[in-house]
Amino acid sequence: MNNKTRTYDTVFALILFFGFALSMLMTLLIGAGVYQRIRNVGDDRREICIRYITTKVRGYDNSTHPIEVGRIDGNSALLFTETFSGVDYVSAIYYYDGYVRELFAESGNTFGAADGEKIVEASGLEFSLDGALLRIRSEGADAFIHLRTGGEPQ
Repeated sequence: MNNKTRTYDTVFALILFFGFALSMLMTLLIGAGVYQRIRNVGDDRREICIRYITTKVRGYDNSTHPIEVGRIDGNSALLFTETFSGVDYVSAIYYYDGYVRELFAESGNTFGAADGEKIVEASGLEFSLDGALLRIRSEGADAFIHLRTGGEPQ
């Protein structure tokens, strides 16, 4: 009977060990799936940000006013100027407080970075302009757009 008890104890210990190992494996697989989904969300945000800005740039690229890179409260901003009824307006896309934002206001008015509308959550956004080449840097990725209307070197 002593051998039978040891056999049952050994079988029970092995079942317990394999159950623990299986639960660890399942936890790792679930964690890997969650990580992949989180990473995909970051990629989607970056892609939405770049596509939004690219669409705006293409819409303003044929305008009579050049697309400019400037600053709003120390943040890199992409500035589009347009004229309605003889009045100049500026549209700015920039990063502030965890979001890519857009602001539309009459040129010459004073406004701050917090005044813009939130477009998409992000961890950063930078613009630079070298002749007709616009560089957009968002969340560690670069996108380049060749402007048809040229631009002023920064």
